[in-house]
Amino acid sequence: MNSSSLEQKRASTARRARATRSIAASADRLDDAYRALGSTLSAPPPADLSREELVVLEHVADGEGATLGWLADHLRLPKSTASVLVKNLERRRFLRRRRHPDDERRLAVTLAPKGRRRVLAARALEPRALQAALRALPRRDRIAVVAGMERLAAIAAREASEGRRGR
Repeated sequence: MNSSSLEQKRASTARRARATRSIAASADRLDDAYRALGSTLSAPPPADLSREELVVLEHVADGEGATLGWLADHLRLPKSTASVLVKNLERRRFLRRRRHPDDERRLAVTLAPKGRRRVLAARALEPRALQAALRALPRRDRIAVVAGMERLAAIAAREASEGRRGR
């Protein structure tokens, strides 16, 4: 390999390393901003649900149901805690539990109509506080923030969907 080719390879490797560090730094900053928004603007959970119960309903709503093991793993809860939450939500008619059609050993957890209505009515952020914060941004920034979040959410959903199909 000649010196010009070696220099090009090193430059390319350095660019890739900088891009990776930049993406990691962006992810850290976005995570910090997301946490700050959640802690300062989060909407209170509905009176008849704890925040933890609402999170379970929202995660079941993300797809066509979920297994108990997936919920526990995804929410970083012990399986016993997830089981108690799901049983209580089923007892109160927010969820339904059924044996998974492909594997009788697995439990399929789906939203009941009451749970679907609750998820649709719930807000992650308190609307008035969010509107006030958005109002404080210049119009161009507000449009960019919302459009960027929508694009990021769409890409994340696509990546997650492709990841589920690859399993």
